Amino acid sequence: MESSPSSSPPSVPEGFVYAGPVSDFLPSSSQAATMADSDTNGQSVPGCQTADVTCGPELKTTSDGEEYLIKVIEIPQPAGRYPPQRRVGISYFRKKWYAFVNICPHQGSALSRGSMMDIEDMGIVWGAGIICSLHNWTFDALSGQSDSTRFVIDTYDIKEMDGHVFVSQAPRNGHVVGPRRDFGGREMN
Repeated sequence: MESSPSSSPPSVPEGFVYAGPVSDFLPSSSQAATMADSDTNGQSVPGCQTADVTCGPELKTTSDGEEYLIKVIEIPQPAGRYPPQRRVGISYFRKKWYAFVNICPHQGSALSRGSMMDIEDMGIVWGAGIICSLHNWTFDALSGQSDSTRFVIDTYDIKEMDGHVFVSQAPRNGHVVGPRRDFGGREMN
């Protein structure tokens, strides 16, 4: 992974949108102190921009001490689709890129407020998942499938080029069968 971007992003691959420089998605000691901004009450607000509060991604740590972020970006949808922008969480977790819709289909909680986890079977790590912070529903970060429910979350392809990150506009898991619910594109918390 290359973390120092060139002076300007390379041309955007077809079907993808520019998400930002790689450094925006990686934890660093200087970011740790400024990751969470404060709202008007002086409380830390993790996640992303909302109508009233602008805040940065929250620095998260796995049980074995690895630090990571879940940063939320908005990607445009095809003309005529609602909502016109889709909020997508992007994380570089365990040296792999993951992107997923930021809304839990259960009650609309922002998945970026949750945490990433290893998916294991008999001690062998074979993937990564995202845990919703509201009721602990879990989703595979690549397939979008859950072991908690029949609902599926959309996941997206990521490309890294010359120190820049690009996310696909179309979900990578459109073939996965299951109901999807996005609460009109707005997180409920």
